[in-house]
Amino acid sequence: MDFRTAIKNQTHAAIAMLAECVDGCPPALWLSGEHPRPYWKIAYHVTLYAHGFLFPSFDSWERWEHHRREAAWTYAENGESIPEIEPYTPEQVMEYIRLIQAQVDSRIDALDLDEDDCGVPWYKGLPRAELLILNVRHISEHVGQLHELRIAAGLDVDWRASRDY
Repeated sequence: MDFRTAIKNQTHAAIAMLAECVDGCPPALWLSGEHPRPYWKIAYHVTLYAHGFLFPSFDSWERWEHHRREAAWTYAENGESIPEIEPYTPEQVMEYIRLIQAQVDSRIDALDLDEDDCGVPWYKGLPRAELLILNVRHISEHVGQLHELRIAAGLDVDWRASRDY
């Protein structure tokens, strides 16, 4: 199996696990957590970056039609405050996840995996292929966070080894 196929499979698996953390999430859990990192915001944050990292550059990223920049912020830089905003619903975030799931293969197929720079300003000089691995790690990190919160609420998530596992 070549790298492109493997990274597509792992991206699909990671996003499927993210979808399990969002789809049908009970309202009390969805809204739980302290500002600026309630459950819903972690879910949106990782969904947004999972999508953005599939584009040739962050500037070329085609934002979801319901995107609100502040919704992705989970920490403040330089002492800035993060505004509290109206949360997305699980259904809205699932709509976004389904959009990404439909694009994963074509987006990765369109990328030059030999590029020396991934096109993300804060990862300057990181090779494209490595950004795709980082993307799976980032999704998995936050799925782990959400999974632990689900377990504490008496819920679970199924493990996915690959796209079709």
